[in-house]
Amino acid sequence: TITLSNTLAAPIQDLDIVDNFPAGFKYVAGSARVDDVPTEPVINGLQLTWPNLSINTSEVRTIKLLLVAGSGVSEGEYVNLAQAINNRNGQPASEQASATVRIVPDPTFDCSDVIGKVFDDANLNGYQDEGEAGLPSVKVVTARGLEAKTDAYGRFHITCAIVPNEDRGSNFIVKLDERSLPSGYRITTENPRVQRATRGKMLKFNFGAAIHRVVRLDIADGVFEPGTTEVRPQWLGHIALVMEKLREAPSVLRLAYMGDVEPPELVEQRLDAMKQEIADRWEELNCCYRLEIETELFWRRGKPADPEAFDE
Repeated sequence: TITLSNTLAAPIQDLDIVDNFPAGFKYVAGSARVDDVPTEPVINGLQLTWPNLSINTSEVRTIKLLLVAGSGVSEGEYVNLAQAINNRNGQPASEQASATVRIVPDPTFDCSDVIGKVFDDANLNGYQDEGEAGLPSVKVVTARGLEAKTDAYGRFHITCAIVPNEDRGSNFIVKLDERSLPSGYRITTENPRVQRATRGKMLKFNFGAAIHRVVRLDIADGVFEPGTTEVRPQWLGHIALVMEKLREAPSVLRLAYMGDVEPPELVEQRLDAMKQEIADRWEELNCCYRLEIETELFWRRGKPADPEAFDE
């Protein structure tokens, strides 16, 4: 709808009303009305013109028309522009008016729903086998902030979770919030998980989790050669014992470092080095589950020592 009003003290003559509609749309022939009187415009590509109109003082004139979106129009915003032009000198006789049309995806054909399950992966193989029940009340989240919680059977569902790119699809990420797992459970599958979404096709994300015991390894400055990340020979046997404990049953390894006067940077490097050493050994063992290694740092004095105190 285009509305014209004259606030001047005299009539306005010789007006052309020019409407520029967005690409991909088409004018519906026979739909145009000027003050409810059928009046076809002059059509020139994406431009519609109603020539030689006039508007009296305090008069309001209304032009109505229909546009339809073509098959090539994707979702987004499209702007229609209209303006009154003085056909004697070609100069604008009004401000440019605009109307925005928003094309939204169709839930049936464009959206991708997400379904999935969080299950008790008792044999730690990453798949839900017969007899492995679902885990209730576990939260999963998407990269866009959508959340879902599993039902009594471990199932979750997110309606219209994404509208993928219509030409090449889109990546979609779902992450399980490990804090929502039952006490003692640890994730046994990839987390977060990424899949390629295609318009109108459902995505399925399954997550496994199982009870793991926690094996703790306490380390401190005396475990390492002074000022380095190299483990002293007498401590290498302790690492071997830890590896045997980890093989006995599914476990989470927790490295706990008690810091004293050593620099914080060195402590972080030592934790990283120890974590890498154990990860490499675990890979060589080619054992039966994915080992998760956690790190903790404590300071004997409550915080790192002040280096200046030792310089005085």
